[in-house]
This record gives sequence, C-alpha cells and structure tokens, in this order.
Amino acid sequence: MAFPQSLSTFSSMNQVLEAIEDLFAAELERTGSPWMSSHRLGELFVAAYGLDLKRLIEQRGYGKDLRYFLTSSRRFSIYNYHQPEKYYLAPLRLVVPNVLKSGWLAPKLRH
Repeated sequence: MAFPQSLSTFSSMNQVLEAIEDLFAAELERTGSPWMSSHRLGELFVAAYGLDLKRLIEQRGYGKDLRYFLTSSRRFSIYNYHQPEKYYLAPLRLVVPNVLKSGWLAPKLRH
C-alpha cells in the first residue's frame, strides 16, 4: 500500500478518516485485534504519511482534538483508560455488529 506524504493529500475529513481506517486494517492484520491506543495510531500515521495526526486535525479545523474528531465521526468506538489522554479505539463496525460505515445502525430486514 503506497501512502502519500503531503498535507495537501488530506483536503477533506473523509480522506483523513479513510487513511485512519486503512491504518486500522493493516494493524488488525498484524495483531489480530481491532483495538489500538491513540498513541499507536499517532505513531502509525507519522510512519505512513510523515504527518502528526493531532496537528493535522487542529490545522485543518476538523475538531478541537483527535479524540473529538474520532468520536464525532461516528466511525470509532473509544475505550477510556484511567488517564484522559490515554484511550483505545477501534473501528465501530468491527466491535459493534450491524453498524454501517456512517455510524448508524443497519436496518433489520424482515422476512
């Protein structure tokens, strides 16, 4: 998978979210767990894109911080740790059944 190295590559929130989801997919394949620490996500983002994820979110005005950005996207589940700056996250669709990519529950089909 080739990763872009330019801030201009991330001109929309959706592009940032898709890049994060790609990192989760690669890490899931490597570890077998859908959960990742926010610190690890930041490390992977720097390694893949050469950009600080928290700074990118702030510079683009996508939210007050990374946690808010991820929560408001409705694509990620967040597990709080004892310290507010430490938390784990996972793609919502992997840890909650029947969740669409939009973050909404999929309608149940009736037979």
